[in-house]
Amino acid sequence: MSLLLIDDQGELWRGESRQLRVAFDSPYSGGEFVEYAVKNLGFVAINVFGASCQARLRPGFVTERATKALLEWLARSRLERMVVSAFDKEWQSQLVRVADAHSHLSQLINYASQAKPDDFLSNSLDISAIAGRPLLRDIVEAWPHIVGQYEYDALLALLRGIFENRFVVVKMPAEAPHLLFHEVGNGLMYSAYETWRSCAIGAPIEEQPDRHFGRWVASTYNAAAHDVVPRIEAVDAIMRWPHAGRSRHRYKRVIFPFHAAGAPKFLVGGTIVDDSIDLRIAKR
Repeated sequence: MSLLLIDDQGELWRGESRQLRVAFDSPYSGGEFVEYAVKNLGFVAINVFGASCQARLRPGFVTERATKALLEWLARSRLERMVVSAFDKEWQSQLVRVADAHSHLSQLINYASQAKPDDFLSNSLDISAIAGRPLLRDIVEAWPHIVGQYEYDALLALLRGIFENRFVVVKMPAEAPHLLFHEVGNGLMYSAYETWRSCAIGAPIEEQPDRHFGRWVASTYNAAAHDVVPRIEAVDAIMRWPHAGRSRHRYKRVIFPFHAAGAPKFLVGGTIVDDSIDLRIAKR
């Protein structure tokens, strides 16, 4: 039996590769690392048994590049049958023909990636919703007048403190079609996502551990990029985190648009945790 791993970029590695474990700074080794990489990093693990193989993947997190690389590898392998082992809350395996692998994997991934319609909810709020934070309220009220009068760095330092490092800075370079992460405050997300946070700079904002949440956030920020005044919202979101599964997060979100002549377009979004928010009550 031999083991192959396909990483999240679609690169093929031998299962025993020490270089791969070092690259991901993994404390695990052997089978523990393989299981961790499949469940949390979007990898595919392939065990080859003579003329057959088993492919292990997590449909909700496997990357498009990894899936494409798996299908290309199967096309070269000349195998006829394979076992596809998919992880959701537990492992489920099915024997399929290699010729049917593409349609079978597509069904698994499409089913797992379908976000429920009410997973991500938001409502607009008026300024009274942040009355308990007088400095934040004052900045929101004065924003159209101060955004062009103060240096960007000074305003950002002020907002960092107000949001206690629960903030993001995104920008839209003239040559890029997407808003990109410019800075991610260390108060956001679980400590388990420190690696993601450090790698996010320069990436499109939809590329988040929960991709559906990322796309939803991106649509909000793209709309806010055309605003003149800050946007205040209540958010009630059910997210799928690789380490924690589905979990509910409720918070107030304020997005500040920076418009300065001759400068890249910036937005700063900050969040305030508020478990009293319940946008699902009308749905019950």
